[in-house]
Amino acid sequence: MKIKNLLLFVAILFSMASCRKDVFLTDSSVKLNFSEDTLTFDTVFTSIGSATRYFKIYNRENKKIKITDIKLAGGTDSHFRINVDGIVGIEAKDVEIAANDSMYIFAAVTVDPNNLANPFVIEDSILFNTNGNSQTVILNAWGQNAHFYYDSVITADQHWINDLPYVIIHSMIIDNNVTVTIDPGCRIYNHPNSLIGVKGKLLVNGTATDTVFFRGDRLENYFQDLPGQWGGIIILPGSTGSNIEYTTLQDGDVGVWADDSVLYALPHITLKQVVIKNMTYAGIRGLSAWVEGENLLIYNVGQNNCFQNILGGKYLFDNCTFANYSSTVINHQEPAVYLSNYYTADNVNYILAPCNAIFNNCIIWGGLEQELSLDFIGTAVGNATFNSCCVKTDSVIIENNPVNQDPLFINYSENNFQLSSGSPCINTGLATVSLTTDITGFIRTLPFDIGAYEKQ
Repeated sequence: MKIKNLLLFVAILFSMASCRKDVFLTDSSVKLNFSEDTLTFDTVFTSIGSATRYFKIYNRENKKIKITDIKLAGGTDSHFRINVDGIVGIEAKDVEIAANDSMYIFAAVTVDPNNLANPFVIEDSILFNTNGNSQTVILNAWGQNAHFYYDSVITADQHWINDLPYVIIHSMIIDNNVTVTIDPGCRIYNHPNSLIGVKGKLLVNGTATDTVFFRGDRLENYFQDLPGQWGGIIILPGSTGSNIEYTTLQDGDVGVWADDSVLYALPHITLKQVVIKNMTYAGIRGLSAWVEGENLLIYNVGQNNCFQNILGGKYLFDNCTFANYSSTVINHQEPAVYLSNYYTADNVNYILAPCNAIFNNCIIWGGLEQELSLDFIGTAVGNATFNSCCVKTDSVIIENNPVNQDPLFINYSENNFQLSSGSPCINTGLATVSLTTDITGFIRTLPFDIGAYEKQ
């Protein structure tokens, strides 16, 4: 009898030990730790190929955990595959990690970089579900042949030729005393949250027949004309002499932002025959800067203005069209042009600075009752001169301008801002403006038309 009881006791002990082995933490607050939060496949593929990378998962707890699900967010459409504890595919379930232990996750990607249907940057993520708690590791790889700039500082002069696209990821800075020259026809694609900061000089040499483009790097139809896909071009304090010609800037936060407290012997930036469109905040933003533009078209700007001046500066615009209307992705609520001689933070006017802005042969129009705001306060000089301009405003009197006369764009809802027959802007421009062509390169003849387009 004693032997039977002893055997029963031993059996119970083994059973209890077995149960303890299978005890998992079930608390939803339990989290995994990862050796990487983003797994980057930094091989630039020049032919069809694949690469494998790995990272580690750590269980920092004193008890065993079970990961309910590890899977690729992109599912069967993903370019990636994962290997979890010997299981290859797009998903693994009920993966166990012992207390204070770790395991490897392998990820592989196959890319045909010459397939133009691929985006420039292929992204996916691995999703982890542990006790109802979700975590993510990002995957990215290059999807097409291109020149890639990844979190780059340019420290020597560069000349970009039109052979492959240029892709900027995690921003690019042009350092002091450095010039980047961009040839006609170049395409510059910017990853989300990336910007181009200019301490030195940026020279963009597009032509009427070979425009340069700056835009986001998402090529799918959903992202066409969608604002906010990248930061913009930022002219940093101390930088002068940048020049952009025959170029389109689109789908960012701000097209060009010039920021300084000093006016030098040269403009911070000059823009000629430039289209800026589909921006979240502003087409051009100047803070105590010197900006000049001719034959510019700026439209489809969301939260703020086509041209926004804060804290004064010096500005000259010849034959430019600032036009803003609401659309399916743009909620137009602020005037197309805003000029001020101060800066406000927390409802306090902190700084005053002189503003000198001249607009010749410009159109300032849109869907609001007022498309021009002159916001000058205090003793700092605030001058805004409008010569032969078509302006939608009731707030100020502008002499010798077709104020509040519809410019009669051909079709603004389809972003066609050329002039229809009968437009008050035809043959009414200031003749002293020394332009020979319009935004498309079409020859201007006297008397000039107002705006970026000469009526053909």
